[in-house]
Amino acid sequence: MRTVKWNAFLSCLCVLAAALGGLAASVRADVTIDKGASVLIFPKVRADGTFETTIQIANTGNSLVVAKCFYVNASGSQCQETDFTILLTKQQPTVWVVGSGRPYGYYGGIQPGAIPPMGNSFIGELKCIETDLTGAPVTGNHLKGETTIEAVRTGVDSKTGLQVTIGDVTKHNALGILGNPAATASNPVTLDGGATYAACPGKQILNFLPTGSSDPLSPATTRNYNELTLVTCQEDFENQLWPTVVVQFLVFNSYEQRFSASTSVKCFLNTELTAIDVPSRQNYFNTSVFGVGVLQTNEAQVEITPVPYSNGTSTAVAGVGERILVQAGTATRAGINLHTDGDLVAVPPDQIRMPTGF
Repeated sequence: MRTVKWNAFLSCLCVLAAALGGLAASVRADVTIDKGASVLIFPKVRADGTFETTIQIANTGNSLVVAKCFYVNASGSQCQETDFTILLTKQQPTVWVVGSGRPYGYYGGIQPGAIPPMGNSFIGELKCIETDLTGAPVTGNHLKGETTIEAVRTGVDSKTGLQVTIGDVTKHNALGILGNPAATASNPVTLDGGATYAACPGKQILNFLPTGSSDPLSPATTRNYNELTLVTCQEDFENQLWPTVVVQFLVFNSYEQRFSASTSVKCFLNTELTAIDVPSRQNYFNTSVFGVGVLQTNEAQVEITPVPYSNGTSTAVAGVGERILVQAGTATRAGINLHTDGDLVAVPPDQIRMPTGF
């Protein structure tokens, strides 16, 4: 069931300027993390008493931009969506803290829009789609985003069982899906590989240090861990529906030996790598294909690929990683944007359906 609908705009807003001319009529199918895009995916957002997240979104263009945004909270038994609208004048960034949100009237002048507070029980994702003033999607490629996730307490993370140290900070760039400037977009947003919007990645790659391995500089007192977050690219916010995607993991050690595992993602997955194939966490350093005992090398790589459904169709996932180094009870985290390889144009293509009348 949908939650609150947030729409806070001044009634006197001017009409959006036309999209910049002279751009190519086709787009690369890969996602971007460093260019303006028409759809932003923030796969990992936490405001749950253990971590707090700051979101920054910037308008890279020279005209007014509107974005419709959708939080997806996966902290309960089922995912739940909350939506809101933001406004950005030319070259304007906007920023907010997820837990506390931001009231209308936060800035002087043109208001960027109210942001709903998520409190301290949110773990999930955020998607934002560039639109015109009527709420219709546009392929303007003006949005760029970042997340900063900060640990707000010291202890053990109940979600992953990993050590947390207060004040530790990680950053990720939002994944941007490019729109075709020559295309006319509509709702649902169709990730068709470039005719209207680029598609999500067909394969994502994470280079990692095997779980349980030690830092070469302090081998006796350190342990490496790896956190992975995945979200489905296809989402129906109108009817609150998310597909279940089976994801295959091919793991390679330094000797090019191959290992495999799989899991399913419905809406949102946040896990330490070894929990994928050893959910019991029994002796996982030595029994998981992501653990140092199985891989027997200090470096490894995993390819993350959605598995087609029985009818041959599939849907993509998008994600980010984190490396966690624990030394003498103190955890240090580093955010990782995954490498991407090609695109996944499903049949029919993945879609993001916005609520009608939003």
